[in-house]
Amino acid sequence: MCIEKTPWEQVIDFHGHTCPQISLGYRIAQIAMRELGIKPTPSTELIVTAQTHSCALDAFQVLNHATYGRGTLTVDEKKLHKYRFEYSGTPVRVEISIQPDIIEHLVIPEHLSTREKQNATLEAIQFILGTDESMFCTIRKD
Repeated sequence: MCIEKTPWEQVIDFHGHTCPQISLGYRIAQIAMRELGIKPTPSTELIVTAQTHSCALDAFQVLNHATYGRGTLTVDEKKLHKYRFEYSGTPVRVEISIQPDIIEHLVIPEHLSTREKQNATLEAIQFILGTDESMFCTIRKD
């Protein structure tokens, strides 16, 4: 018997581990799908531009089917957690900017013990996934 994995499990499998940045990407990808009505299929011509390299990009590859190889996922490095999702050949786009309070939860201090790091990671993931959307990000649609 084969059990289908949840989208969260698919993202974690692709990325290789859980971390605050992957939960950030997971949440952003879901918001983008809702705002644009994105159907997560391989034929969707969605272009994603991120303004920073991070683990979050792996979630876009899995959930939004935007990949480096196909040229539908690019990074315009500005060290900002700002992400643009748009359909190719159309003016339809959404830009998602992450609030500063959320960004503070992305880095787990190195001086912590292994157990403390695990607990801090779980707390950060819960915070990122559970924060009210109005406090999580700003959404601008064009």
